[in-house]
Amino acid sequence: MTTAEWQVLTALPHTIAVLLCGALRAEGLRAELERDALGVVYGLNSGGHATRVLVHPDDARPAFELLAELETPV
Repeated sequence: MTTAEWQVLTALPHTIAVLLCGALRAEGLRAELERDALGVVYGLNSGGHATRVLVHPDDARPAFELLAELETPV
């Protein structure tokens, strides 16, 4: 399966996307990162140049639930 077939969970600044991807993987979910080439070259981190967090379609529901849980203030 190519990353083009994966589902975009969210797009975030690169460092935060890396942390989220690690949290998803720690929960046993398949997750990958996809960066925009211009974002890498010019250090752009927002808007259309943010790092996209991709999840396998079979893991989308638990991934969205985990993201909602992480975004909920305590």
